[in-house]
Amino acid sequence: MRLRSVLAVILLAGTASAQTPATPGPEVKKLDFFVGSWKGEGTIPPGPWGAGGKYSVTHTNEWMTGRFFLINHSESKFPAELGGDSSQFGFTGYDAEKKVYFATGCDSQGGQGVVEGTLNGDAWTWTGSDKSPGGHVFRHRETNQMLSPTSYRAKFEISTDGTNWLVMMDTIVTKQ
Repeated sequence: MRLRSVLAVILLAGTASAQTPATPGPEVKKLDFFVGSWKGEGTIPPGPWGAGGKYSVTHTNEWMTGRFFLINHSESKFPAELGGDSSQFGFTGYDAEKKVYFATGCDSQGGQGVVEGTLNGDAWTWTGSDKSPGGHVFRHRETNQMLSPTSYRAKFEISTDGTNWLVMMDTIVTKQ
């Protein structure tokens, strides 16, 4: 009888530990920087994408229950020739197996994509590739240089060969 009691306690202890919820690692916690509402605006210079013009973007990021992923909502206003106004929805997290950050999302114009990110000091670098409406594949890179707890510099660049990069947007984004 005593042996059964000991086995029951061991079995219950094993079941309890198996049900202990996972906790986010230190890499995930670094995404805390982006939590909140952010706003940026600037001017896109003329380039292969067209005449350029003024743009603005607002981001709201909040933790999903469990604090493993950020839920991202954005509203963008761009010149009509660069796609016009749109809204975006996505998730940002950390892939512990690949040891990279990722962001995935979709927009109100039918676009979708995934980018991978790295953190080096106080600079996040996000990279991915896309197709233009004409079917040309291009790479894009966004660098978010943290300036303070409430601001960062966002530089968005594109490339057709992964070597030569053109700056499309470069702005200061501030927490609201």
